[in-house]
Amino acid sequence: MRNVLLQSSCLLVVILILTTLTGCNPSPEPQFRFNRVAMLKQEKTDLSEGEIYPAEYQSEISNILTALYGTPNEPRFPFPLGDDDPAHEVLSLDNLNQAAGPVSIDRLHQTAGLYRELCSHCHGISGDGAGGTAPSLKPYPRDFRLGKFKFKSTPLRRMPTNEDLTRIIKNGIPGTAMPSFRTLPDNEIEALVDYVKYLTIRGQHERRLIAELANLDGQPILDFDLLKETDEQGQEIDEETIAENLEEFQAQLYMVVGEYLGEDIVSRWVEPEDEIIEIENAPAAFLLDHPAHATLILQGKELFYGKANCVQCHGETGLGDGQTANFDDWTNDWLKTAGVAYEQPATYVDFLKAGALYPKPIVPRNLRTPVFRGGNLPSDVYRRIANGIEGTPMPSSPTLSTGEIWALVCYVKSLPYENQGVKRNELPVNERVVD
Repeated sequence: MRNVLLQSSCLLVVILILTTLTGCNPSPEPQFRFNRVAMLKQEKTDLSEGEIYPAEYQSEISNILTALYGTPNEPRFPFPLGDDDPAHEVLSLDNLNQAAGPVSIDRLHQTAGLYRELCSHCHGISGDGAGGTAPSLKPYPRDFRLGKFKFKSTPLRRMPTNEDLTRIIKNGIPGTAMPSFRTLPDNEIEALVDYVKYLTIRGQHERRLIAELANLDGQPILDFDLLKETDEQGQEIDEETIAENLEEFQAQLYMVVGEYLGEDIVSRWVEPEDEIIEIENAPAAFLLDHPAHATLILQGKELFYGKANCVQCHGETGLGDGQTANFDDWTNDWLKTAGVAYEQPATYVDFLKAGALYPKPIVPRNLRTPVFRGGNLPSDVYRRIANGIEGTPMPSSPTLSTGEIWALVCYVKSLPYENQGVKRNELPVNERVVD
């Protein structure tokens, strides 16, 4: 793969050079906001107290990302591999153009600017979850740049499928400010799905470049002096040195451009459907009118308080009042930086100035209300128990059998209708109806 990347690097080099020389678009058009929070975290992690990275690094990263991904008005998506590479299946440039840019509609009723019209006021132009309405919302809107999605059919640390993202856009997320966009035409929803993936990939690439700063020792990310054919005195450089310099520059270019295709960014979006966890049919006792339905509920209750240990977070009565001082990964990403303490706002005021939203604990679901953010269908609840919820303290359940998970689903779905004072009932082993 590296050889193919290097062969196709010439055009990218030209783009990068022009971008670096001219800088970002100086017009008042919307621009992607630099991830200053990630930069600050990297500085606090890798530099001595009080030290910061040279300002040139922010400009270099911004220019590289503009060259590769374009701007909010004119998006690009880099495809350094051949036309038959599966990375082309990740998204469509036509979809990006429909979702990006200012809001408009032409005489043929073709729309554009969908993301800016429908999403940016919460998720932000950059997909950083810090739009104008974000500070007043709980939970905060999703920051796509971390590359984590809560409600999906794939396991933890795997990307969601197109259908997962489509479902969220169509249905919204109950109990949050994320509304349903079910009335949008399918092609517009598809465009928004691709734009979410675009913002995620761009944001992950930005974080990757920021993380690389610790290894550069003050040197530029891309040293364009390596492409010169004359030295500072104007003397021609010998061919052997030119070849060595070009090889070094290509290695830098591969780090900047090529590695983003690695397993942790673009290629993870290729065919995530292959990783979907299939759901086996619920046992017959799951039906409300089945004579063993009440017994299945009791088995789920035993698991809730015992083996599955749901009570630890959701509380003795399922009100979500167990562990209430945890944070999601989007907050922990910077809140767990050395020297930062949630109880001492003075230790993270610089993160707030850099653009971080004030940390709010993530509260476990109150299971006494029939509102589940990932969907109210039994299959939705099954996936949340089996897969966990990415980016939150809700873990997956690899030690539970299919039957045990269905028993938990049965119990959880019954909780809104159970007397709140009822405590755990022991269930005799011989009364269990599932394995």
